[in-house]
Amino acid sequence: MSSDANYLNHLRTVQARGFYANFTLTIVAVGIHLFMALYGLSVFLETPGPQRKGRKRYIIASFLITVLSALSASLDMANYFQVLFAATSPTHWRKLMVISFMEGWKRLVGNTAFAFVIMIGDALLVYRCYIVCVEYWWVTILPMLTSLSALVLFLKPLYQSTTDTATHEASASTFLTVSTNILVTGFITFRLLLARQRVAKLLPTSDARLYIGVIAILIESAAPVTVFGIIVAILQEIVGPRGNHTPGFYVAVYLFQALFYSFCALSPHMIIFRVTTGRSFTKFPSPSQGADGGLSNPIQFARQTAESSFLQSTLNREFGRDRQVGVDTERGMNESVDYSTRTQTSIMDAEQEKKNEGSIDSEGMKKAQ
Repeated sequence: MSSDANYLNHLRTVQARGFYANFTLTIVAVGIHLFMALYGLSVFLETPGPQRKGRKRYIIASFLITVLSALSASLDMANYFQVLFAATSPTHWRKLMVISFMEGWKRLVGNTAFAFVIMIGDALLVYRCYIVCVEYWWVTILPMLTSLSALVLFLKPLYQSTTDTATHEASASTFLTVSTNILVTGFITFRLLLARQRVAKLLPTSDARLYIGVIAILIESAAPVTVFGIIVAILQEIVGPRGNHTPGFYVAVYLFQALFYSFCALSPHMIIFRVTTGRSFTKFPSPSQGADGGLSNPIQFARQTAESSFLQSTLNREFGRDRQVGVDTERGMNESVDYSTRTQTSIMDAEQEKKNEGSIDSEGMKKAQ
């Protein structure tokens, strides 16, 4: 009997440490959010006016994600500190945690704030899917529905008195969030790959790589949410409302939950960060074709999709460098031609003077005779 009690106390202690590690990792993620928001704002303020077009909404979304993430993490940490401070034993800690989950206003407000973070992130992904697939806008309907369904299932356990189905609803919400990321990333990747095939025939390889970079960023941003989300959904389904598992299993649950929910906010914020710092597009890039299919002038972008500050600035730098090199080369060639011309002229003048002197001398000799 005492051995069972000791094991239960050890299990509760491991769970308490797991919760603490979870909340600590969330605070670290808030620091990353704060850095990306402030640095993105500083770059935005230093950017010339024409290149700011389309970035203001991303700055607003960046600070909304940062503020709501900080609010959620702060309330969770404050609530957990009170539980730890009041707990007298591992078993008592468990009871206080259940009470705080069911009745604590801090958890209610914190989880609601984080639900809005997830909503902003999913809305950003769906929006970028729309601007990339604008000709086929109807493909965004499915990820929009999965995103809304995930939000409802995430909020439902907060406003119900029983926890019997909470884990199943949390698992379903996680699967739907992962599905949203998979759908959006798949649509955007497919669309950009088609665009790259067309652009590769018109642009040099170095310019076509810009499209590869965009695809890589979108895949990297959605991959952590997808991978960790699948793991968390499976673990949540296994743990059950009254599951009794090993301490290592609970450590894995808390660790992957922290990673998943952190990247639910970090992944879209990384996209925002690249946009606000001019490293990603605000509208789908669509370069116009030259008359001969080549690159006869700097790329211009279609009016209906606006300019991409990222692609435009990069290409302008490349073309500016090429033009400068061409000017320098031409200037050097002109100087070389001018120098050779001057040299040849000097030689011809010298020969002409010698001829003139020779003719004068011959005439003088004739007169003397």
